[in-house]
Amino acid sequence: MPWEKAFDVDAALEKAGDTFWSNGYKATSMRDLLDAMGIQKGSFYDTYGSKKEAYLRALEQYIETRAVAPGARAGQTPRQALELHLEQVFKECIGPDGHRGCMVVNCALELAHSDPAVGKVVRRALQDHENFILQYIVAAQQMGDVSSSVDAAATAKAIFGIVIAMRVHARAGTSTATLRTLVEQASALLER
Repeated sequence: MPWEKAFDVDAALEKAGDTFWSNGYKATSMRDLLDAMGIQKGSFYDTYGSKKEAYLRALEQYIETRAVAPGARAGQTPRQALELHLEQVFKECIGPDGHRGCMVVNCALELAHSDPAVGKVVRRALQDHENFILQYIVAAQQMGDVSSSVDAAATAKAIFGIVIAMRVHARAGTSTATLRTLVEQASALLER
């Protein structure tokens, strides 16, 4: 009969992810991870393999559970859904976890350029988010809520760039007023 783990693997991974999200990969020690996860070193290596593998799994878990962009709610137009998404990002930026930024963006700044496996995960997550924005702009154009003269692909890139800037500004402790201005400018791109 196989040995059963005495801890919740996913819950422990989420705690590891929170630690990586707050501290970054390089500044997170094995002791930090073990303390946060509430497990012993042997259990960690047996379950997650290595610090890097745990990081990649935590990053994937973050993407699946926290970085997923919401769809339109009943009665919402695609433009309203996109503007709601910008408001949600704003609220996250000024909320209690705002100072942590976004784990994907943090990872892009810290590791994506030097670690091919991490870079691949980050690029996919960033592209998925940009595609979400593009999808809603195109749908809004089809409904007549955004002018057909708006370059949907370029505008999606610009709005997504603003979303990333908001995350970085939040991590740096930038003022709420600056973050609000960024939201307004992102919305204004839909008016051209």
